[in-house]
Amino acid sequence: MPKKSFWRQTHNVFDERLVIDEIKQENIIYNEHLIRYQFVSKLVLGKTVLDIACGSGYGSKMLAKAGAIKVIAIDASQSAIENAKKNFQHNNIEYKIGDATKTGLEKNTVDLIVSMETIEHLSDVEGFLQELARVVKDDGLVIISTPNKEVSECQNPFHFREYAEKEFDSILKKYFQYCLIIKQYNCIASCLKINNSENGEFVLTNHAKPTFFLAICSKKELGNLPICNIASLNPMALNNLYNNVGLKIVNKIYLILIKIPGMKKILEFLATTLFGNRPI
Repeated sequence: MPKKSFWRQTHNVFDERLVIDEIKQENIIYNEHLIRYQFVSKLVLGKTVLDIACGSGYGSKMLAKAGAIKVIAIDASQSAIENAKKNFQHNNIEYKIGDATKTGLEKNTVDLIVSMETIEHLSDVEGFLQELARVVKDDGLVIISTPNKEVSECQNPFHFREYAEKEFDSILKKYFQYCLIIKQYNCIASCLKINNSENGEFVLTNHAKPTFFLAICSKKELGNLPICNIASLNPMALNNLYNNVGLKIVNKIYLILIKIPGMKKILEFLATTLFGNRPI
């Protein structure tokens, strides 16, 4: 197999919209996005769905293929909508250029609204949530994801505001009485593939702060939703990490430095002091 280019091994910076290509499919960020739509796809059968800030359209098509009778996919970017129509077309999808705070839809007409990684980009969050509450049916669901600011530390220049869990729950409950906050983690995983079934046992060892929150909201009690724990595995992403040129160089330097008497303790002290990491 030919060696991958340095760009391919180290490319971890993405545009705010996930545009799927071969390189991005080999990065954990690909799974980070798709797992949310995979989760929502269990809830859309026979429903009219609104996908706000649909981006490149990969998620909208997943929902249409999962059995949604109609997916109204809205994004503010004309180029995003044009690319979505070209690359992720489906008979049950209507792609539209539009505003997240003014969808133009009739009141109480949508069964399920999904809006992934949108709320943190908006200056008018109240207007956004008010619009979602207006167009969703009284017994409908609104599903919103956002980064956990305790992990992201608000470093993304494209974000107006990020939320801790209690802040996220509080602002959502101003418009939806019932909210279930699901925690999304990025992990290093090990998998035993016995057969081609997607069913299996889910084991989570140790605990860290979740990277994202996924909220399921409704004006009425949520009841028993057909949901369960879900994991999205990407062996190629870890393989690329193992083969990352920069990390290999750092590792070689580290192996040289620790041969110097007392240097290992100094490096461990610096790692703990600067990054809060436990010594390796």
